[in-house]
Amino acid sequence: MITPEKKKFQTLKRKVLKAFPSAKTHITKDGLYCVSDGEGGIVGSELLIPSQPSVMKAWYWAAESVRISQNIERTSPTRMSLDSFEKKFERISNRNKRY
Repeated sequence: MITPEKKKFQTLKRKVLKAFPSAKTHITKDGLYCVSDGEGGIVGSELLIPSQPSVMKAWYWAAESVRISQNIERTSPTRMSLDSFEKKFERISNRNKRY
């Protein structure tokens, strides 16, 4: 039988492995855990997330950093084009004119 903690751990690990297929847990000199992306980098280092005291916390923060990075990329100004904003404002303006 799978315990709730193990199920949560598997869920977190699956989320990280979806973004970084070769991600692994590493232990630092200080005895703290971090998740590497498999290419020499640390997952969450761009968000300044430190190494964690347990494997579970390391994978939790790796999953959170993947989620945060995805949200930032989704709403990044470089992805937005002026055309989409103009269409949106025109649609809203037309809606407001009806009332």
